[in-house]
Amino acid sequence: MLLSATAKAPEQFTAGLAIAGFGGGFCQMAMCSIPELMPNKYRHIGIALSDGFVFLIVIIGPVVGRYAIDTGDGWKYIYYGGFVAQIISLVALFLLYHPPKHPRGVPWREAIGGLDYVGTVLVMPGVCLVLVGIINTTYMKTSSILVVVPIAIGFALLVAFGFWETLSKTKYPLCPPRIFRSHNGREFTVPFIVAFIVTMFYYGINIIYPTMINVFYITPTTSRSEQLLLSLPGNIGLVFGAILLISFGNLVGHWKWSLVGSWIGMTIFGGLMAMVTPTNKGMMIAFTFLEQTFFGWAQYESIAFTQLGVHQHDLGMSGGLAGVARYAGGSLAQAIYVSILANTQAARAAVAVPAAVLQAGGSATMASEILAAFPSGALALAKVPGVNAQILGAAGSAYQFAYAHALSITALSSLAFGGVGLICCLLCENIDAKMNDTTNIFLENDVNAAHNEYH
Repeated sequence: MLLSATAKAPEQFTAGLAIAGFGGGFCQMAMCSIPELMPNKYRHIGIALSDGFVFLIVIIGPVVGRYAIDTGDGWKYIYYGGFVAQIISLVALFLLYHPPKHPRGVPWREAIGGLDYVGTVLVMPGVCLVLVGIINTTYMKTSSILVVVPIAIGFALLVAFGFWETLSKTKYPLCPPRIFRSHNGREFTVPFIVAFIVTMFYYGINIIYPTMINVFYITPTTSRSEQLLLSLPGNIGLVFGAILLISFGNLVGHWKWSLVGSWIGMTIFGGLMAMVTPTNKGMMIAFTFLEQTFFGWAQYESIAFTQLGVHQHDLGMSGGLAGVARYAGGSLAQAIYVSILANTQAARAAVAVPAAVLQAGGSATMASEILAAFPSGALALAKVPGVNAQILGAAGSAYQFAYAHALSITALSSLAFGGVGLICCLLCENIDAKMNDTTNIFLENDVNAAHNEYH
C-alpha cells in the first residue's frame, strides 16, 4: 500500500499492487478461519461476517474512486488509508489473535518440510498462462501464437498438477484426492465447483452493468450525483442478499433447496440482462439489483457447503480451496466475459457503424475513419473530415446498439455457467444435519482452549 501511495511512475504503482495482492491473498484465505470459531449452525453468518468490510468497500469504493479520479493526487490517500488500516490490523492480530498452536498436531518444522512445493510450481504458472491466453483473445486472433501457446502450456501444467496430486507421495498435498473423492464427490467436489462458478456471476454483472453506465447512461451533461447513484444498485443488492442470508438462513433451513432457489434466481436475472437496449435503464438497474441479491445469498451459502464438506482437521484446506475457487472462478469469468464483449462488439460495430454512416450520406472513407475514432471519444470524432451532426448521430446510435448486442450475448453466455452450477447444486449433499451446535476450533486464549485436540 505504501509503495503504491508513494508511486512516481506506473511501474512502481503496479509493483505495489502486485505485492498488495500477494499479501491480500494470504489475508483473504485466513479470513476463512472465522467461521470455524463459531457453532456450525452459524457457519453462513461467520462466512458473511468475514467479508464484512467488503460490504462497506463495494458500496463506497465506486464513489471514492470517482472522486479520486477528479481530484488530481487524491488517489494516493486511498493507499495511505490502506497502509494505516494494515498497521492497525497487524497490531490487533499480534495482541488479540492466538490460534491453536498445532490444530492438526503437526509441528511447524514438519509442516514446512512437507508442503507441496512441486504442486505449487505446477499450478500457479498453469493458471496464470491459461488466463493470459484467454485475455489475449480480447485483442488478438484466436489463432495467434500468443493465444495458443499460453493456453496449451497452461493446461498441460494443470494436467501435470492433477497427476502429481494423485500419484505423488507428498505429505501435505495442495489438493488431496481423498477429500475430492469423499461420498463420490458430493460432499466437497460438487460444492467446490458451485463456489467456483458462483463468483462468475459477480464478475459478469460487474462487466456488463458498468459498461452500460459508461456507454448508455453517462453523457457530458450527467451530474456527478447521478453518476455516483448509478454505481450503487449491484453492490447494494450484494449486501442485501448477504444480510438476508444472515437474518433468515436458519429460519428458512432446508439448506440445499435454499441454495438451489437462490441459484435459480441469480441465473434468471443474470440472463435477463440480455434484454438490454440503450434506453431501458430502469429495467437494467432493477435486474442488476435482483441478480446481485440472489448472488449475495448463493455465494456465502455455497462456501458454507464447501467448508462443511470435510473433517474439521481439513477445515483450513477446504477454506483455502473455497477462497481459491472464488478468485479463480472470478479471474476466469473476467477473462471470458471481457473476451466475448470485446470481440462481439467489435465485429458488430465493424458492420453496423459504416452502414449507418453510408445511409446518413457519408462516404466509405469517412465511415472507416469514424469507426477508428470512436474509442478515442468526441474530440477525435469531430476531427473526421466532412462529418456533421446527422452522420455522427447515426454512427453513435449504431455504435451503442453494437454494444447492446455484445452485452446481450455476454449475459446469455452466463446461462451456460448457471446451468452447470444448477446441476451441481442439485447434486450437493444436504448439510442440514451438520448445521448444529458443534464448534470446531477454539483459540489459545479462549476459556475452552483445552478442547483443542492438539492443544
